[in-house]
Amino acid sequence: MFEPKLLERAEIAAKQMRYFRLFSEKGSFGELSASAQRAGFEVTYEDAVEKEAGFQWPSEGDPDFTFLVSFVDPEAVTVTAESYGDIFGLVMSSVSNAPKISIEAKPSLAEHELGRNAHVFQEILLTFPDFDSGFEDLLGRLGL
Repeated sequence: MFEPKLLERAEIAAKQMRYFRLFSEKGSFGELSASAQRAGFEVTYEDAVEKEAGFQWPSEGDPDFTFLVSFVDPEAVTVTAESYGDIFGLVMSSVSNAPKISIEAKPSLAEHELGRNAHVFQEILLTFPDFDSGFEDLLGRLGL
């Protein structure tokens, strides 16, 4: 059905996103960086004033995703992950008070700007029960 290597990468990305989503529901900003480092992530950005931090999984070359966790609104902590390389142009998003993780193509990109495997990668993630393509619903929950 799907290329095994791409399926494996999607499973890893989903696991990473689920980690941050779960943390957004149960953790605090003060615990975020230490917890993510214990889980194996590298901290790429941290702003204690804005209560945001960025992470990536250590890899040779570009990581598949970089993650940004925002505690600006502690009642609706957001996690956003942007893709790179052959899956460039995808965005995974979650809000701590919403049940699903959204996976969409970046709205600002034209079809031809997506990575060569972006569509298939998105299709794979959409087969997982906790993922959907409800980006508009996500924006509605954020009041945007």
